[in-house]
Amino acid sequence: MLGGLAVVVLLAFTAGCGLIPDQAKQEAKEKIEAKAQQAKQEAKGKVEARKQEAKEKIEAGQEDLKKKVDDLRKKVEAGQDELKKKVDDVQKRMDNLQKKMDDVQTKLDELLKEVKAQEQQNQKEEK
Repeated sequence: MLGGLAVVVLLAFTAGCGLIPDQAKQEAKEKIEAKAQQAKQEAKGKVEARKQEAKEKIEAGQEDLKKKVDDLRKKVEAGQDELKKKVDDVQKRMDNLQKKMDDVQTKLDELLKEVKAQEQQNQKEEK
């Protein structure tokens, strides 16, 4: 392409010096314009291809990122569910322990009443 462009420039230069007739000058000018247009179209095509490639890479990256975010969200939700189950289990254990403590307190209160009643009975008998 560079060699062809050099020939075209040489032709244009010689045409400007008056060595080539007007028709040849016009043909050379048209060839130069055609080559320039072709080069412009090729460059435009390459730019568009690179833009499309970049767009596809960005979209692929976004999809990958979205998948990673979704995976992390699922892991977080699973962790939250597991933590909730553990908290519920601990709460049940605490409730059971509280019930046992209440039962022990009730039995202790009953025993204290019995002891107090026995002490009163013993005092009455001593008199």
